[in-house]
Amino acid sequence: MKKLFGILLATTVVTSFYGCKKDNPAPADSASVMFVNGCAGAAPGIDAKVDNVNVSGAANIAYSASSGYKLVKTGTAVNISYYITNAGTPVTNEPVTIDAGMHYTAFSSGLITAPGFIFTQDNLSAPAASSAKIRFVNLSNDGMNVTATASNTVIDSNVTSQVVTSFVELPAGNYDLKAGDPANINTVVTTGTQTLAAGRIYTLMLTGALVGTGASQLKLTLLNNN
Repeated sequence: MKKLFGILLATTVVTSFYGCKKDNPAPADSASVMFVNGCAGAAPGIDAKVDNVNVSGAANIAYSASSGYKLVKTGTAVNISYYITNAGTPVTNEPVTIDAGMHYTAFSSGLITAPGFIFTQDNLSAPAASSAKIRFVNLSNDGMNVTATASNTVIDSNVTSQVVTSFVELPAGNYDLKAGDPANINTVVTTGTQTLAAGRIYTLMLTGALVGTGASQLKLTLLNNN
């Protein structure tokens, strides 16, 4: 009887331990980073590394795509780097500060011949009921002052190269998403009509170059943040 009681007690302790672990799976010293390939010409894709260690689930990120949020280490001089998939050619390599419990996005940007990097903290607080949140990022190296719109609503204006705007809230619904420099109609690109769903958070991303061709031409992409 004592032996049976001991077995039951041990089972209860183990079950309780794993139950707590499931409720709080993220280590206390970790943060979440979304890795984005916004570097035109970075093909077939790019691999993300943190302090020279491959990030699980952030390999071969296609151009204008993201890895989704991945748990990473925290610190004041954490090195984030991108490399061309299967080639190992470095794209960018930057030290950043990452605080525990926060969310960030690491954008590779520009052109493969002139790559850049943007690291920003993400406010993933939920939008109001029946609303969505959206921000705009200009990853093009061109000297444009870009205005981004959702149908007749301006998301932000005069957004210069390598700048990420704050999130704004919009009523959930269908929108024609556009971005470009009002001074030059040839810079305006669109995603076409997109659905911004209630409770969801998005990033509208401009990549490429005005004089680019093929995959390097100006392109507008809608990314999901949650």
